[in-house]
Formats: sequence, C-alpha cells, structure tokens
Amino acid sequence: MNRKYIVDTTTREYLCVALQKGQEWTPVNQDSLEGFMDACPDKDKPDFELVSGEYNDNSFFEKWIRNGTNFLFRY
Repeated sequence: MNRKYIVDTTTREYLCVALQKGQEWTPVNQDSLEGFMDACPDKDKPDFELVSGEYNDNSFFEKWIRNGTNFLFRY
C-alpha cells in the first residue's frame, strides 16, 4: 500500500497524511495535522521545511526508520 508522509527533519517525527486505495488517494490523520505542525520546533524559522513523499510501506521504513527516525507519530 502506498502512503503519503510528511517528515519534520529536525525532530524526525512523521505523519501519514494519505493512503492510496486503488487509483485514488484518501486523506487520513487530518485531525492530527494541526497538532503535528504546531509541534515542529523550527516552524517559525525562515528556512523551515518539511520533507514529504509517497512511499510504499517497505521503502518508507527502509528510508526513514533505518536511518534514524525515532518516533512513529500516527500510522
């Protein structure tokens, strides 16, 4: 299954924001998005940015979990 994530590279926290079901994307965790954004410590800095991407489960965990992501925010 493919999922779209946003990742705060400062805290290494991430949030799944959409799931692909067939050809369509379904938003998920929208009720947690505001809290996630508010928790980003560098959000007021001019060069702040989040990393986003579309991954299948295996490639996301390979890219982020094995390389130091330390907190699964909400799956």
